[in-house]
Amino acid sequence: MNLSVKLFITTFSNSMTHVSIFVLSIILSRYFTKEDYGTYLHVQLIVNVATWSFLLGIPHGIYYFLPKVKAQRRYVLSVLASIIAIAVLVSSTIFLNLESIESFLSNPRLVDMAFVIAFMVLLSITLTIFEPLMLTAGRVKEYSIVELMFNVMFFFSVAIPVFLDKEMTEIIWWLAGQYFIQSIVVLFFALSIAFKYRKENKEGEDTSVRDQISYTLPIGVSSVVLEMSRYVDKMVVSNQSSAAEYALYVRGAMEIPVIGIIANTLDNLLMPQFVKAYKEHNLAGIMTSWHRTIRLMAMFIYPSCLFLILSAGLLIPAIFSDKYVGSVIIFQIYTVSLLSRISTFDVIMRAIGQTKYILWISLASILFNVFFTYLFMQYWGLVGAPIATVMTLVLMRLAYLISITRFFHIGLKKVFPWRSIISSLMLSIIASIPAILIMSIEFNDWLRLGAMALAFSATYLVLLKHTDILTLDDKALVKGILPKVLHWAI
Repeated sequence: MNLSVKLFITTFSNSMTHVSIFVLSIILSRYFTKEDYGTYLHVQLIVNVATWSFLLGIPHGIYYFLPKVKAQRRYVLSVLASIIAIAVLVSSTIFLNLESIESFLSNPRLVDMAFVIAFMVLLSITLTIFEPLMLTAGRVKEYSIVELMFNVMFFFSVAIPVFLDKEMTEIIWWLAGQYFIQSIVVLFFALSIAFKYRKENKEGEDTSVRDQISYTLPIGVSSVVLEMSRYVDKMVVSNQSSAAEYALYVRGAMEIPVIGIIANTLDNLLMPQFVKAYKEHNLAGIMTSWHRTIRLMAMFIYPSCLFLILSAGLLIPAIFSDKYVGSVIIFQIYTVSLLSRISTFDVIMRAIGQTKYILWISLASILFNVFFTYLFMQYWGLVGAPIATVMTLVLMRLAYLISITRFFHIGLKKVFPWRSIISSLMLSIIASIPAILIMSIEFNDWLRLGAMALAFSATYLVLLKHTDILTLDDKALVKGILPKVLHWAI
């Protein structure tokens, strides 16, 4: 199976996970009161942060060590034992310190769910080895099938108790039961992979525990920093507000899943080109590939950003109900950050091996976000948090950009295809005009959103087709991604 097929399969599996989570957020925001939904989101916050913050880089190490170690069976079993030990230690710590956690998150209801939260953390950490083990062992098709099954289970473990009109705590227990079933399946596959290997791989290398720690620990530290940067604004907001206000914030402070998936997939597709060009000291090649990525992302993200900001007043209440009208302004501010989302930026830093800069920039962004979120919330309340987060994201991406110019000894004028970026933004603004006119007409919200989207898209595509924002190579790449029936648009 070639790399592109593997990438498509894994991307599809991850996409389904995001789609399931997004659909469930719609169901639960309508089913729960804001207080119940805020508590449910607090449980998910604790589980997610606890799961991904204490892995010590072990799952990442599987990709590196499993193909090359001599004692592959022993390595898999030792990884499994290490992950289970971490899971027991972290879940026990969560259980014993949940009073402090509920005090920090300003939600006294969490103490009553201490056992189920600790149980979910225990199981969730165990699940983290599934993807790296399956992909490294070459069992990509099996992984995609099982992961799809997990997504279906996850969806119905929430949807069924909602249909049965269960309480929020009971729904959490249903989720824990689904995690338990997943853990049994993961343990089965982990053991089957371990005993598939012979006791000794004659072509392998001897690697000590010290070697493994020296490789995985820096990755683990970086992962903690990156994970904290994802949730820092939400933790500060929770500390400074009620569960109901937290629910309002989370429903506004979101990125539409497809945008992040497309951005990360495009970067992954072009990453090998960046690495190859850097090894060959081909700066022009790196810039050509990166500029192509930026042009394509701006072509997609800028109209999406403008349309989402424009339609938020109709979109958020239509999706999550009128209870979340207060989330509209948060969503609009948060969406502004998409204007600087035209590259992940750190992809270049990873390609040239400067990962320590990613760590330091991420650490700085956490400190900035904490400080400014606390500060701005004192002045502007809940709205201050997204302002602080957007400002931090822009500063973080600017720091990456400055680092890139310094490493490549080029100016800011050359590091970006500025003309194409500005043109994409201007076309998006012009395409907004018909949508604004339609929005002013009073009729069914969903029909109005559909008409706005159709008018906006048609106007933007016509403008795009008759400008030279994209090069011929860019258009060829886009046509290679789109179905043939849509080639006319490019």
